[in-house]
Amino acid sequence: MYQDIIKRRIEKSVRSAFAEYQAQEDVKTKFGDPAFGYISTTHPMFDTFFSRGENDHPKNIWRPGYTMIVYYIPFAEDIPRWDEEGKTTEEWMTAIRESRWLAMNVNAAIAELLTKVGRIYSRSSTMMDWDHEKHRYNWSNKIAGYLAGIGTFGPAGCLQTEYRFGGRVGSMMTDGVFVPKPETVSGEALDEEFQKVLTACCFQGARDVHCSEEMIAACPGGAIAEDGIDRAKCQAYCETIKESDPCPEMCGHCFGF
Repeated sequence: MYQDIIKRRIEKSVRSAFAEYQAQEDVKTKFGDPAFGYISTTHPMFDTFFSRGENDHPKNIWRPGYTMIVYYIPFAEDIPRWDEEGKTTEEWMTAIRESRWLAMNVNAAIAELLTKVGRIYSRSSTMMDWDHEKHRYNWSNKIAGYLAGIGTFGPAGCLQTEYRFGGRVGSMMTDGVFVPKPETVSGEALDEEFQKVLTACCFQGARDVHCSEEMIAACPGGAIAEDGIDRAKCQAYCETIKESDPCPEMCGHCFGF
C-alpha cells in the first residue's frame, strides 16, 4: 500500500540521518536503532490530555496535520546519570544535548522526504518549550510516543520502552493519511486511560498513587512523598541543574521505581 511505502521511506531517511550524525567525530554519545510509531492527530486521547491541561493539542499546533510521525532513538550504552555524590554527570548532560541535536537532524530528514513525496508538514515543538507555570513542556513527545505504542509511562512522566537505556523521543506532523481513522471511544474509557497515565507517572493528586520509602529517599529535591511526586518541587530541583529546561530527565533518580 502507498502508506506503507511512505513509512518505509521515512524510516530509511531517519536511519540515514542518524548514521550521518553518529559518524561525526565530535559526537560522544552512542545511539541505538530507532523505533517508530504513527498516530492520528484526531485520536480522542489528544483531546483528553488537552482538555485536562496536560498537553497542547496537535491541531492547535498545526491544523492541517493528520498523521503524527513519532520516533524514539535510544542511547546504545548505559550512560551514568549521577556521580558518587548523586549529582547529574556531564556525560548524561552531553547525551541529552546531543540527542536533541540528533532529533533536529532527523526532523530535517523527515521534512525533506515528505516534501519529495508531495506532502506538507510541521514540526511539533522546539523540544525546549518548557512551561514553568505548568511544570511541563507545552507539547509532550512522550504522550505522542505512548499513544503511538512506543512505550509506557513511569515515575515523573518518564517514557519506559523495551530498551534498557534512555533516549530521545521526537515527532513530526504531516497532512498525509498514513494511519486509519481512530475508533470512537466513550468518555468513561478516555477518563480511565487518562487516570492510568497520571497514576503511572506517580503525580500527586492521581488515583491510587503510593510511593515507597526507597523512592522517597532517592529524590534529592525532596519532591516525593507517600502520596506522589510534587511537580513544582521536582521542577525546582531540576532548575538547579538546568534552569531553562528543568525536565525530570535532568535528574531521573526516581525513574527506576
